[in-house]
Amino acid sequence: MRICTVIGLIYSILAIPGLSFSSDLASLAKEGYSLVEETRIAGDYGDYQGCVASKSLRFTNGKVFICSTFGYDNSQYMPVVYVLKNKDGAIKIVINGKEYSGTFRDGQ
Repeated sequence: MRICTVIGLIYSILAIPGLSFSSDLASLAKEGYSLVEETRIAGDYGDYQGCVASKSLRFTNGKVFICSTFGYDNSQYMPVVYVLKNKDGAIKIVINGKEYSGTFRDGQ
């Protein structure tokens, strides 16, 4: 009985989507990126459907990210955004375990 409980607990932990971010973070860290902040997509339910080149994403911290890569994502209300930066100033964001490149609107 205890073995089943332990196996179930391990499976539950491994199935948590947020934990997939740690492997993304590890691979981006090997590329020289470090986490600079955590925020959320601002807007109404269904507003966020991924990143499209030249599309603006508004964050709850007031910043606006301009996508330079494409990636469709299932709509989710205010998903968490991890902002990463490397020593050269290149920026990547990770949303729902998906990595996107781009820049912040001037002055941000």
